[in-house]
Amino acid sequence: MLRSLIVAFIVYFALVSYKENPSTTYISQYKEIAISEMHRTGIPASIKMAQALLESGAGQSSLAREANNHFGIKCGGSWNGGTYYLHDDDYNSKGQLIKSCFREFSSSFESFIAHSEFLVTQNRYAFLFNYDHQDYKAWAKGLKKAGYATDKAYPKKLINIIEKYQLYFLDDAGVEDFSPDLAMQDSEIATRKNKTHFEYPSYSPGDATETTIAQNKRSERKRMRSDSNKTYHIVGLGETLSEIAMIYSLEENALRLRNRIPKDAEPLKGERIHLRKKISLIKRPKFTRTPEFDGLAAQEDFIF
Repeated sequence: MLRSLIVAFIVYFALVSYKENPSTTYISQYKEIAISEMHRTGIPASIKMAQALLESGAGQSSLAREANNHFGIKCGGSWNGGTYYLHDDDYNSKGQLIKSCFREFSSSFESFIAHSEFLVTQNRYAFLFNYDHQDYKAWAKGLKKAGYATDKAYPKKLINIIEKYQLYFLDDAGVEDFSPDLAMQDSEIATRKNKTHFEYPSYSPGDATETTIAQNKRSERKRMRSDSNKTYHIVGLGETLSEIAMIYSLEENALRLRNRIPKDAEPLKGERIHLRKKISLIKRPKFTRTPEFDGLAAQEDFIF
């Protein structure tokens, strides 16, 4: 009886401790933007989340709390937005430590997007996008090699965070729920990898005429372009990835991953969609998209 009470006591406090862990709370809060940015830019969600956890102290740093800056992004010469100053690693000509200028963002999500743009637009990070987005170890070491951080232990710290909280599962995910306390077995991983994360268009039974027309168009296109040896497809006017996938008997999600096109986005007319292999970020087709993060819809469509 006493032993059972002790076990129950230990389990209870373990659960309480887990629920109060700021890192797991932080992961739950920002996992969707990390995954969404992975699909948009190719930066592994595990890497982005690990960097955010490390740089912001799981959102507890003053920079994160007061300036919505979760990655320690400094102002730089071209920044004309809000600023936040604190002592970091900048010195004046006399060797005295001075306050550094950091960017201030209107929301935490802006910070996550700015981090993506920082990596995508800097030439020194270009080689990282040749790595598989699931190879978090290569990315962690590559960031150090590119000069992202001066700390020699930076790659090891990122890898430890990723493995401690099983963030590598985010790299397999679409924008869906993820619980960092769930340890998946190999069979579950296989199931997750084969799961389609994007919603397919649906038609109401009352739209019989529109449905028939759409089906006829798809059938015609399929007959015209059924060559399984084709490696790419040129997007027609109003054509969606769902329709292109049906033409070639492919999964829409697979096309999105291969062409780095995020959820709720469609390629522009005349763009080349690669059918057989994943392309590099610089070859990604242009697309239109209305980003929605944490339920906040954008006011306009963006073209990337």
